[in-house]
Amino acid sequence: MSSQNGQWIHAGSLDDIPDGEARPVSVGQGRTIAVFHVDGRLYATDNQCPHMGYPLTRGMVRHGVLTCDWHGRSFDLAGGGCFNYECDDLQTFPVENREGEVFVQVEGFVYRHKSEHMRLLWEGLLSTDGWTISKAIALMLNGGVAEDEIVEQIVRHLGRHVAGRGGGDINEQGGFALSRLISGLKVGRRYAGEDRLMALTITGRAAAGGAAERLEVIELPPPVSWEQLGTWMSMFSRNSQGNRIERCLFTAKNQGFEGNIIPLLYECATEPYFLGFADSLTYLSDLSEVVETFGWDQAGELAFIMGARMIGNGRGEPERFKRDAVRIMNGLLPDIRALELASNSLVDYDEDKLAQDLLSVDIERSFNGVANALKAGVKVERLITTFVLLVADRMSRKPTTVDENWFSMSTEFDLASSLRLALKHGGYQVAAKALFHMAWQLFEGRFINIPERPLNQSPEGGPPSDLNTIRTSINSLKIQDIGLQVTGYLAAGNSGDDLLREIGHEILWDDTNTRLISTLRAVFSEWENVNSGDPALGAGHPAAGQILAGLARYATDIRLNKNSQSSINTAMRFSEGRTTVEVFD
Repeated sequence: MSSQNGQWIHAGSLDDIPDGEARPVSVGQGRTIAVFHVDGRLYATDNQCPHMGYPLTRGMVRHGVLTCDWHGRSFDLAGGGCFNYECDDLQTFPVENREGEVFVQVEGFVYRHKSEHMRLLWEGLLSTDGWTISKAIALMLNGGVAEDEIVEQIVRHLGRHVAGRGGGDINEQGGFALSRLISGLKVGRRYAGEDRLMALTITGRAAAGGAAERLEVIELPPPVSWEQLGTWMSMFSRNSQGNRIERCLFTAKNQGFEGNIIPLLYECATEPYFLGFADSLTYLSDLSEVVETFGWDQAGELAFIMGARMIGNGRGEPERFKRDAVRIMNGLLPDIRALELASNSLVDYDEDKLAQDLLSVDIERSFNGVANALKAGVKVERLITTFVLLVADRMSRKPTTVDENWFSMSTEFDLASSLRLALKHGGYQVAAKALFHMAWQLFEGRFINIPERPLNQSPEGGPPSDLNTIRTSINSLKIQDIGLQVTGYLAAGNSGDDLLREIGHEILWDDTNTRLISTLRAVFSEWENVNSGDPALGAGHPAAGQILAGLARYATDIRLNKNSQSSINTAMRFSEGRTTVEVFD
């Protein structure tokens, strides 16, 4: 057992370390150092390989080069420099032979400069190596680096990565990556420890990929007014000329018009000709949160690229139903534009009548139902709540099939929740237009196999349940039971907050986490709304609990029960200085 003498640790007798061998020495808190006896000289290094944590006492030394026995990372034994990529330098320590007794000075067992681990993160992002990403994030979090600084690096990389993505729909062009990035960040802030690291790793992996080479975007020559820029971008959006929009956005920001950019993007994305492209509207909400979180200086490149793609994406010739929907919406918009926000104040209204209109599989009836509610003065916030709860209720009661087909429903829920950001950033008229896009999404999905029920009645309750039962059902894929178990749990007066955190934990630790992360984030937001005390946001609504029931069924039905828990746990222990062997032992 080593004993500490000031800054020096007694590492045992020289006789205990024959020439050519090494021994580990404990320095407390799970850390060990490696003492090497090579050609009559003593060396001391961190025992943890900076690549993946294997104990270096099991490595080989030749010509002053220490090579890890697991993945072959090699280091200068005396100075600690690593000769490989995706690997930090190895920390070394002074060592002395005092009359046959070995002492090591371990002062300096502190977090190394964050620039090294920022570079490590960048290397992991470029190579798409999940372990390197997790390791770099864990090291920086454990070292006290602010989470925002870590994610800023990831955001900047995503901007350069998506620059090289072309073709396909907005998902393939970077929309899905953008959504996972901001969702992982938002969800991660609700957790600690390994849960938080897992969410941040999702954020990092979302941005991973090669960094594209591209020409520098420059401003349009002056004079250019905001009125001109707005007119041009609206025209380019209408004509699907996204390649012409990015320079306009860049010019607008550099001319000091950045406050006008997000509202204009929303104005374009909610025009009738964007019906059927709900992803653009949802991802625009993700983009607005990225810009709000990190600012234009950090997120500008990503915002310009993705903003141009969202409102300038090619849309093709619409099919008959969509042409009819565009015509009907255009006919209703003059009356909607004449409405004043001040008259929009009703919270109580015939919600079940609107729900019937929306599920009628008659797009004219559906759009008229939305328009009539707006004309009657129902608050936009309240109508958004109707959409959120209607989709959640149907998620909680969707029949189980061989083809689980959750994609359309989760898209509906994410879109419905994102309309609150459309209202926040785009204003009343934009949010009102967005409601028609949500109505179209319900029509296009056409889940006619879900039995209708009055939304304003409490759902069928299950027997009293507890967290352990619900957790077991999720892990056992008991899709037939989980919905009623959640309603029974809530009906018994148990904490919905605790339940949501537990469901979120189970989601984070399954390999389906990237598919679920955006909906998990939306559910967290909507659950806060229904518990806010504001009836317009769903407080006191009989269907509020269906938000959690729907999420639980979604998470259960697509679950794989394959997880990455060991790698994240290893990354956490790695950041604390433990070797891989110690972690698995």
